[in-house]
Amino acid sequence: MTLVACGAGRRVAGGRGGGLGRRSGWALAGLAAAALCAAPAVADEDEPERGLPGVLSGGEGLADTDLVGLTLFGVDQPPLPGEEVVYRATVANGGGTPVEGALLAQHLPDPLEVLEIDQGGLVEEGVANWRVDVPEDGEAVYTVRVRVPENAEAGARVVSTACLLLDRDAEPSACASDTLLVADRTVLSRAGELVDCDGVLRAVGVGVLMVLVWLLWRQWGPARKA
Repeated sequence: MTLVACGAGRRVAGGRGGGLGRRSGWALAGLAAAALCAAPAVADEDEPERGLPGVLSGGEGLADTDLVGLTLFGVDQPPLPGEEVVYRATVANGGGTPVEGALLAQHLPDPLEVLEIDQGGLVEEGVANWRVDVPEDGEAVYTVRVRVPENAEAGARVVSTACLLLDRDAEPSACASDTLLVADRTVLSRAGELVDCDGVLRAVGVGVLMVLVWLLWRQWGPARKA
């Protein structure tokens, strides 16, 4: 997993918050923050990519000791074409105030086939999304089960990116990503295969952008049709 975003945000407590993305300004700011925070977090070339937490600290309403973290994990070993993968997004609330009515959105890019989503989540336009409620000093896990198609190309990298909005009117509070490497049926893939850093960063950027575009569409699309 590659950490791709960090930033300041506001904790939502005592209500669902406002509509999704009322102002488009946070989208550009969130995307810029994700790109800036992604660069130093790419996995070492000699190590398989593993999950690391995306942690939010500071900012309005948050003290240094009052943290909300986001992690995203897929599988430890490269899946073969036709195999299923369960993504686990974990929101950990280390503070003394409940998180209520936040939003978690995860981009599930092609060629993944979505099979099942838990916790009352929905999938729209390739983005899984959940309402997030986490008690103080607690955590919540959100999972989505996908399948790698039988015709998936061996060696293909699939980057899924999740973003957490503690305040639905602000930019994403934290983002995290996980990279799947499709295994070859006939040749065992090297666990320490070299990572194409530029390619991974581009894929992560696309994932963040897709999440942001979907959030804006959710806010403004229905209004235009009305």
